[in-house]
Amino acid sequence: MLKTLPVLIFMMALQTHAAPKFNCTAEVFESLSDGSVRTKKVPLKVENESVTRITLSADLDGRGFTFSGEKEGPYFVTISEEPDYTKGSMTTANFSKEGRLQLSVVNQSLVHKLECFKN
Repeated sequence: MLKTLPVLIFMMALQTHAAPKFNCTAEVFESLSDGSVRTKKVPLKVENESVTRITLSADLDGRGFTFSGEKEGPYFVTISEEPDYTKGSMTTANFSKEGRLQLSVVNQSLVHKLECFKN
């Protein structure tokens, strides 16, 4: 038992200091004049990751969606227009206590949304 105690303590320490996992999606939805709704959703994929930093991104509906920053925050979230990505919205954010983060860009009946969950 005494030989396994240091191993158990080490494993518990790893679990308490494990890097968070991020699940982010890009979504577009639009209310059309006939009453129908156009919607599409894609996951953001890891573009770059190190021990301390992460960048996730996706392209959807002529927009680039990016989530990046130190793994413990704060995070930069961006929704910008293709092809040069110089027009759009960017903010610095942290996750809510429920583990959710969201940025939406609204243009009349057209909405682009970046939503992330941290576990």
